[in-house]
Amino acid sequence: MWFSSISINPQKRMGRILLANRQEMHKAVLQAFPPHAIGQTGGRVLWRLDSEKHAHTLYVVSPVEPDFTHIVENAGWLSQTWNSIDYGGFLEKLMVGQEWGFRLQANPVKRQHIAGGRGKVLPHVTPIQQVHWLVNRSERLGFTTMPHEGEEPSVSVTRREDLRFDRNDENLGGRRRQVTLRNVQFDGVLKVTDADALKSALINGIGKGKAYGCGLMTLRRLS
Repeated sequence: MWFSSISINPQKRMGRILLANRQEMHKAVLQAFPPHAIGQTGGRVLWRLDSEKHAHTLYVVSPVEPDFTHIVENAGWLSQTWNSIDYGGFLEKLMVGQEWGFRLQANPVKRQHIAGGRGKVLPHVTPIQQVHWLVNRSERLGFTTMPHEGEEPSVSVTRREDLRFDRNDENLGGRRRQVTLRNVQFDGVLKVTDADALKSALINGIGKGKAYGCGLMTLRRLS
């Protein structure tokens, strides 16, 4: 596995397009890999766009080492390049009991059950609902956000936005339709309870909307 990061330049036309349109960013990320390379590995590509004031950083987790030359040339800075490291070494060092700071952008949704049907997928609306969505999944994802019994979850919603973009829909004969995706950023502290389950979450993603920048969790050391 590889973990990569690259800065996006909002002063360039293509940079502005990638920052504004998740479908275009999705295509740009996949162009970093040879045709069929991802499918042959059995893995998947995750990505996330972090924006802090005027800095925009694209993070990518992939089973194949990427080549982001096209993004550097069209939406970056020629004086800079991207960073890619072997992610496997970091993942192997995860152990039960470790505590990490984390960031996750995800699409918290629920299915409205209808008798005789699959039901409709609806987004969670409030920050409390969104935090509960993550906390309720944390055990099977290999971590807890409540390191000490009786404490409140050590996670909060730090950013929320509704992403809207067009994509071709095969169910509509290839015609374009607008997609709306609720993207929620979580920041907090977690404690590892199942290292293998957490590794799987880090490389396979959490929740829906993974093709459009949701599901990638990153860890950082606590100061």
